[in-house]
Amino acid sequence: MSIIKGSEKIVNPLQESALKKKGLCDYVINIASGCLHGCTFCYVPSTPAIRTKQKELQEKGISNPQMDWGKYLLVRENIPEQLEEKLSRKKKWRETPEGKGVVLLCSGTDPYQNYQTAKITRKTVEILSKNQKRVRILTRSPLWINDLDILNQPNITVGMSLPFLNDELSLKIEPQAPPPSKRYEALQKGHQAGCRLYVAMAPTPPIMTLDDFKINLEQIMKIDPEVIFWEPINARGTNGKRMIVAGLEFASSIMTKKSWAENFIKQWEHVEKAAKSVGCLDKLHIWPDPELKGYVEEEKLNRWLYMPTVETWQKETVSQTRKKSTKTRNKKLAIVR
Repeated sequence: MSIIKGSEKIVNPLQESALKKKGLCDYVINIASGCLHGCTFCYVPSTPAIRTKQKELQEKGISNPQMDWGKYLLVRENIPEQLEEKLSRKKKWRETPEGKGVVLLCSGTDPYQNYQTAKITRKTVEILSKNQKRVRILTRSPLWINDLDILNQPNITVGMSLPFLNDELSLKIEPQAPPPSKRYEALQKGHQAGCRLYVAMAPTPPIMTLDDFKINLEQIMKIDPEVIFWEPINARGTNGKRMIVAGLEFASSIMTKKSWAENFIKQWEHVEKAAKSVGCLDKLHIWPDPELKGYVEEEKLNRWLYMPTVETWQKETVSQTRKKSTKTRNKKLAIVR
């Protein structure tokens, strides 16, 4: 199938997110359906965001939305305008201890994968900043460097997915994504500019060793990230099939729940040991999966889930400021009475 590009409209640009269980956010904005990076491991095609739109996507010429992941991109061009209207009417702002009221761009696509999405992302971030919202960017593209003028501020953190530093391996696993070397260069530039940064060392393939993790973490620490997220590749959905089709033989070793869970535990032990060796254990944040129940002690799994990150944000969001103002006003009225 050739690359299909187009646009689509949605009703609500700002969605409450379950990703608070990973310490990522309370809200998410996805500026497109589909993604051109073509990461073989990507879980997004298996989520309701794509599965519930199969017929709609097929009508646009995408015969198999799950297996053809990486070959289509439907941009939501009106997101900025919709968001501005939404925020002007929104009276309550969700802020959990784990999600911290943060808005993530994006969970189902890459906000900076090309110049078109980058333009929409910039406008979206400007609107969120104007409304004093906390913003988390997650991307594999260096294009965010062009927006340093708006991204370098206390309520915005920029993260890049950097599961490994091997460009050759990346070409097999993330065929259309910018190579890790270019991502690392972007992080270096962001660090030099004074941006708040984080790294998603995820998802890691099962072939990675303790030494690999040590080397990765040593390099990652040079850009001084506030937090380092981690999780292994999960190949139990259609992504496992895509990896097999791509010739990634290691996928077959983690395609059952048991083999995936065993690999998860083994890799976490290596990552934790490597982090201790490098001296960054305090920055490490595991992305757990409830499916680990029965393989990990329940107390440990519960501790991992919904764990806040070590990141610090400005103490007051707009909603908190409004609450304070209302309380102060009510107190004054009470005194007058």
